[in-house]
Amino acid sequence: MRSLTSQQLQALKKTGASEPEPLHLADLSRPFVYDRAFGVFYCVSGRHHDTMSLLYAYAKGYESGIDAAEELGLDFPEETADRWLEEIQGTAFRSSVSDRVQVGKRVHLTHIEMRWLGEVEYLFD
Repeated sequence: MRSLTSQQLQALKKTGASEPEPLHLADLSRPFVYDRAFGVFYCVSGRHHDTMSLLYAYAKGYESGIDAAEELGLDFPEETADRWLEEIQGTAFRSSVSDRVQVGKRVHLTHIEMRWLGEVEYLFD
């Protein structure tokens, strides 16, 4: 897992995200956002799009989800969150209203991740 800078972690906490923890230790019955690069972030109900958008921004070299959205001509946070799922490998989330973990594409997960995440729904396959 990669480390986040203290500024990045503070920005993630402002989106309602926890500090990351490894996938194999996470309680996946709670709302969360998973990024292979960092781990599992538990999310405040209704705030997962903000967390996903910020992780997309970090993956693309931007400081914030809004910066990424403006530069790439996307709506924030819905389209930036969708792009994170669609483009970034090793990503998934569970919202507070979903029974299943949602993933962008089947090819984006390793066999180990699929086993740890359990039954998932693929959104872009």
